[in-house]
Amino acid sequence: MEEEKVEQTLILPHKKRLCRVVFDYAWRILLFIVIFTPALLIQNMELNIIRAKPRLYKQSLYLPSGRNIRLISLGYDRFMADFIWLRAIQAFGGIWESDRNYQPIYHLFDVITDLDPHFIEAYTFGNLVIGDEGGDQHLGLSLIDKGMVKNPLTYKLPYWGGYAAYWQMNDPVLAKFYYNRALKAPDVPGFVARILAYMELKSGRYRVAFEKYLRDWLEAIDNRDDVVADIASTRILDVVNEWQIFTLRQAARKYVKMTGKDPQNIHDLERAGAIAPYPLVMVPVLKERVRYYGNQPGKIVDHFQDILNACIEQNATIIPPHPRGYWYQFNPSLKPEDDAYIVDAETYVDRLSHLLGIVRSRIRVFYHDHKRYPYSLIEIYKAPFTIPEPFGGEWIYYPFDGTFRSSTMPRL
Repeated sequence: MEEEKVEQTLILPHKKRLCRVVFDYAWRILLFIVIFTPALLIQNMELNIIRAKPRLYKQSLYLPSGRNIRLISLGYDRFMADFIWLRAIQAFGGIWESDRNYQPIYHLFDVITDLDPHFIEAYTFGNLVIGDEGGDQHLGLSLIDKGMVKNPLTYKLPYWGGYAAYWQMNDPVLAKFYYNRALKAPDVPGFVARILAYMELKSGRYRVAFEKYLRDWLEAIDNRDDVVADIASTRILDVVNEWQIFTLRQAARKYVKMTGKDPQNIHDLERAGAIAPYPLVMVPVLKERVRYYGNQPGKIVDHFQDILNACIEQNATIIPPHPRGYWYQFNPSLKPEDDAYIVDAETYVDRLSHLLGIVRSRIRVFYHDHKRYPYSLIEIYKAPFTIPEPFGGEWIYYPFDGTFRSSTMPRL
């Protein structure tokens, strides 16, 4: 008995102390949760609001003219040009979510080329940003013209000017002026002369643009310039797509002349032999060749001609595959003489996705109001859903979970 009393005397205070410590820590943890959980929820809500808003680029660096900056650069003109070059790249990355006012970015490139008149990449990249991406071709060409005056012995600047005039502005007269200037430069490569021959063909502007973007892509890979490489590789697919639409549009008009009637299906063009021989760009082969030569020693641009020859099938007469895995079809509401007669299914799918997004939004609103999904779309529209499924299938609606989709097109 005495031993039990001694044991209780020694152990009970320790148990009480341990319980008090555990209770103290539990109370603190609970207090922390009560105080900070609402704060974290509020912070998360505010962050979601910020993420939903477009991040507008704001030019926070005021720059006077290049002449005035030279006065304060103390002879470090190229250092200042490199610093502003980095700022221009930052501005280019931020401008996509703004109002696309490229005048401030033009000022950056204007100052850079005042400080370093022989910075060729500043002229060419500036023209790409302002003209090709920004859509202000005249402003972009003014930068090229400035560079041509400062650097009359390089072909690159008039070459870029010719591309912009021919592909973007559809002005072959101005394009020939620039290309002829490029041919007079001592460093001009042979492919520039070939461009003038392409310009005499109806589809020449597509060939010019394709070869130009392919060369830009390869040079960007060599220079490890991911920004230009991404732009050029995307533009290649755009050019191939427009080139193939042009080919099919010409074939549809030829079909009408041959048969005296409109084609019923796009494959009628191939069966009737209405597709004139054309150079088919095989996009999977192009990507495979670029990957292959990118893993070889040396510069990938040195293999430009090999890549070009491998990815183009001359004198093709088949329906071309869509460069992004879609397809082409007719617009049944138009005639073959209309430019929009050939429908790019990628654009068509994007438009339908927007339409279906509206339908799905109405389904969610119905669920919110009635705590169940509608038994059919008639409950929403008070009439049957009459928009036809354009790809040969049907619209499927599941009332148990509100799913609404196409039976044939995964993206829909």
